[in-house]
Amino acid sequence: MEETKKQEKQTRKKVRIRKDHVLKALLILGALIIVVYLFGCFYYHDKFMSRTAINDIDVSGMTYKQASDTLENALTNQTLSLTFVDNQKETLKQDQSGITFNPNNSIQKEMDKQNPFLWFTHFFQSTDINLNDLLITDQKQLEKAVTSLKHVQDEQIAPVDAKVEYKDEQFVITPEVFGTTIQNEQLIDAVEKAFQTRQDTIHLKEQHIYKEPKLTSQDKIITNLEKLAKEYCDAKITYKTVSGNVVLDGNDLIQWLSIDEKGNYYYDEDEFKKQATAFVKDTLAPKINIIGKSKTFKGANGTRTVSGGNYGYKLNQSKEVTGLLSDIKAHKKETRSPSVTGVQASYSNGGLGNTFVEIDMTKQHMWFIKNGNVVLESDCVTGLPTPDRITPGGTYYVYFMQRNRVLRGQIQADGKPEYETPVAYWMAFNGGIGLHDATWQSSFGGDRYKTHGSHGCINLPLNVAASLYSQLKVNIPVVCYY
Repeated sequence: MEETKKQEKQTRKKVRIRKDHVLKALLILGALIIVVYLFGCFYYHDKFMSRTAINDIDVSGMTYKQASDTLENALTNQTLSLTFVDNQKETLKQDQSGITFNPNNSIQKEMDKQNPFLWFTHFFQSTDINLNDLLITDQKQLEKAVTSLKHVQDEQIAPVDAKVEYKDEQFVITPEVFGTTIQNEQLIDAVEKAFQTRQDTIHLKEQHIYKEPKLTSQDKIITNLEKLAKEYCDAKITYKTVSGNVVLDGNDLIQWLSIDEKGNYYYDEDEFKKQATAFVKDTLAPKINIIGKSKTFKGANGTRTVSGGNYGYKLNQSKEVTGLLSDIKAHKKETRSPSVTGVQASYSNGGLGNTFVEIDMTKQHMWFIKNGNVVLESDCVTGLPTPDRITPGGTYYVYFMQRNRVLRGQIQADGKPEYETPVAYWMAFNGGIGLHDATWQSSFGGDRYKTHGSHGCINLPLNVAASLYSQLKVNIPVVCYY
C-alpha cells in the first residue's frame, strides 16, 4: 500500500516537471515570435514588402531609393522595333522620343500606403502595383519622332469596305481593300505605352494601328446582304420619258433594304413601299408629270400667285407604287409603262377650290381654310433656310397621313438615314416634306426657322397638328409661298 502511494507521488512529480518544460518552451517561442515580428516591423518600415512588384518589376525589400533606381534603370534607354504591314522594320529610341523617367512619381506614396505591422502577411500574397507616372512624355517630341518614320511619311492607301454591287444585272461581292493608312494617334499611344510597359516590339497590323475596313467579304453582314439583294432587289425596271430613260435597278433597290442598330440588313415590306413611294414621287414623277401652271388664288392672306409644286395632272403614284413593287417582287427586267392620272379639287380659285391649307413661310403662319372659312390657324416653323433644308414653295396636295410615324432622312453612304424622328401626326404633301407635330420646338413663328428650322417639314404645335389631322384628308391642296 505504501509502495503504491510512493509511485503515484513520483508520477505526479514527473507530470509537473513536463508541464513546466512545455510552459518554458512556449514562453521562449512566444518571445522569439515577438522578436521576429518586431524586427520585421522595423525592417519593413522603410522598405517595400515581400513579393511586391511595381509595373511588373520586383521591388521586394527595397527602400524608396533602391526601388526608384531599379525602376529608372529598367525604364530608360529602351529601343523599340516597329514592324509594318510590308514586314519592314523601323526603330525608335526612348531618349529620342521625349519619354524620360519622372522623378516626381508615386513610388513613395505607394510605400507610405503599406502597413509595416502586417509585414508577415505579404509572404502569403503578392502585391502588384501599377503606376502610370513613372515616365514623363514630351508629347511634341514624341509626335515628331513618330511622324518622322518613313512609313508614316510615305503615301498611304485608304482601306475600302467590302460591298455588294450590281454588275451586269447580277449581284456580286466586291472584296475589301486593307490599304496602308496608319492611324497616327493610335501609333503614338502605342509607342508611349510600349516604353511604359517595356515592350520591345510593336506589330502595327496585329495591334490594329492600321485603319481597317469596317466590313470584309466574309462578314455576316455582307453575305447576308448579298442573299437579301438577290432575293428582293434583283430587278431592272426601265421607264421611257420625254426627257430620257429612268432606270431603277439593283444598285438602287439594295438601298431600300433596312438596317438595324447592329448594322444587320433585313427586308421590310413597309420600308420597300416607302422607298418605292419616294422613288415614284421624287424621281419618276418629275419626269412624267404634267405640272400645273402658276395658280392665282384668294386665301386668308389675300390674293396670291404661286408657281411650282406638283398639284394638277401628274403620275398616279399609289397605283404606280403597287405596280412597281409587283414587278420588283417578280424580278422583272423590262420596260414598264407608268400609270398617269390627275389630282385637282376644283377649277375655281386657281384650282384650289375653297378647302386647302395655306402656309405663308415669310410670316411663318399656317391657315386651314374649309369651305371658304378659316377653321384653324397657327404659327409654324418651316425648313432651315439652307439649300438642303429650305421648304420649297408651290402648290401641292396631301398624299399621305399616318399616326405615330418615324420620319427618316436620306440614306447616307453608310446605309443609315440622316435622322430618325417620331411624330404623332404625319401629313405628307411633298415627298418627305409634310405637316406634323414638333414637340421639340420651344416656340413657333417669327424668325425661329432661321436658326431652328426643320429639314423641310412644317412644324406645328401638338394640339394644332392633332386638330388639323382630324380635319384633313388626302388630296386636299397645300399651298406654300414666301
